[in-house]
Amino acid sequence: MEHQHPGKMIQLELTSRWLTQKNFATMIGKKISEVNELIKWKRNITVQWDILLSIVFDHPEQKWIKHQNDFDYGVAKANMTTKIKEVQSKKKKIKGHEVFEDF
Repeated sequence: MEHQHPGKMIQLELTSRWLTQKNFATMIGKKISEVNELIKWKRNITVQWDILLSIVFDHPEQKWIKHQNDFDYGVAKANMTTKIKEVQSKKKKIKGHEVFEDF
């Protein structure tokens, strides 16, 4: 399952509300560069960002941090494909040699 970086979702929210990055940055007390880095995937959602975004967009708290976590998890898992297969293979081999597996 492919997850979208929250920055992309924030850009869509800003566009749908006719908010510029500058206006948004001023509203939340952040630098325009920080907002831009978030939208360009160079910055991740933190708890503090989540709280601010939830207020501005009238969303429940933790929505944005959960999106970040889902994105990070998806990227990490995709990058671990080879390692996952290796561990699964070793697990099968070890399980077949357990002395007390029926106990």
